[in-house]
Amino acid sequence: MNLSDFSFSTLGEYSCDLQSFDCGREDINEFFRNDALQYQDELFGKTYLFSPRDNLNQIAAAFTVANASIFTRLLPNSRQKKVGYEVHHSKNQINYPAVLLGRLGVDRRFSGHNLGLQIIEFVAQWFAGDENKSGCRHLIVDAYNENWLLEFYKKCGLNPIFSSEEQERKYRQIEDSKILQTRLLYRDLILLKRTSKHNVK
Repeated sequence: MNLSDFSFSTLGEYSCDLQSFDCGREDINEFFRNDALQYQDELFGKTYLFSPRDNLNQIAAAFTVANASIFTRLLPNSRQKKVGYEVHHSKNQINYPAVLLGRLGVDRRFSGHNLGLQIIEFVAQWFAGDENKSGCRHLIVDAYNENWLLEFYKKCGLNPIFSSEEQERKYRQIEDSKILQTRLLYRDLILLKRTSKHNVK
């Protein structure tokens, strides 16, 4: 099952049954069912839907994206080098424009078909493409801090910005020493347009 098998639309473009959407995480369900439209109306993010072509009322998957940045000046030196690894030296030490994949859910009825992975690749290609209306260097995900989920995002080309939770707490100004509920991950979208500049002789 591929994304091309589904109809793609913006939330609000068609009448749809969001109340029956169930991705297995109640907080994400609640967002899409009750908050996504207002979130979109307030210009905080935009939600997109994939529906079966023969039933646009049903939601197979949904995701929300918003503008973001990686504030490089606030990163430790080693992290600046990591995030800016593919950036030409003349562009170092700036805030890199990014897109935040803020919410992503695949309905349980459509699980087992790698739709989540396909959506992440769709978003990456979309914002790296020529039709994107603004500069967007990185894809960012604020992922639940769960090993299996972090491994999933790693398969999608997303890696932690920070080497440790301690570094990330300082960047995010979190004083609590408890385990972080989420981790910031990133993917440099320039590699969808060219090969690594470090591999070119």
